[in-house]
Parts: sequence; structure tokens; C-alpha cells
Amino acid sequence: SGPRLDRVLALAAFAVAGLLAACGQSEKFNRSAYDVCLADAKKPDSKIAKATFADFEGSKVVSSTGADQFRVNIPYEQGGQKGLFQCIAEKNRDGTFKAVF
Repeated sequence: SGPRLDRVLALAAFAVAGLLAACGQSEKFNRSAYDVCLADAKKPDSKIAKATFADFEGSKVVSSTGADQFRVNIPYEQGGQKGLFQCIAEKNRDGTFKAVF
């Protein structure tokens, strides 16, 4: 049973490594979606360009319609008023993101 057990353990380790890699990729995509939406919120022509925005950890990023769109909610404060900047970030084929809403 030694070689068989080794094979099972090797397959289990491979599966866990795959899950961890997918999780890391997801985190990377979420952060990229946040970054592009934050840049969109801070555009000079934005009404909230000068606001103080929550960091990535204080924001919420959710995969939306399919794996290529992410809904990003970034809390902000400006002039004593709190708000929520909402954005849809879309993943391009090359792995970069663009704000589409």
C-alpha cells in the first residue's frame, strides 16, 4: 500500500496547489479591478476626484457576470459626507482591466 498511498498523497498535493494558485490569481484579479476603478473615481473630471477612498481591504470586489467582469464598491468620504463609488471592471484578453461603468 506504500506506492499507492504515495500516489494518492501526490494527487492531493497537486489538487491543493491548484486551488491555492486559483485563489492567488483571484486575489490578483480583484486587486487589479480595484485599482482600475479607483483610478476611474479619481479622474480629474470626477465629482469625487478629491475624496478620501477606502483601501483595497476596506472595499468589496465581487466577480459579476462571468469571470471577466468584477463589481467594485469603494467607500469614500468627501466634505464630511460618506458615499460609495460603484464600478464595473472588465478583464481584457491580455489580463489588464478597464472600467466599463
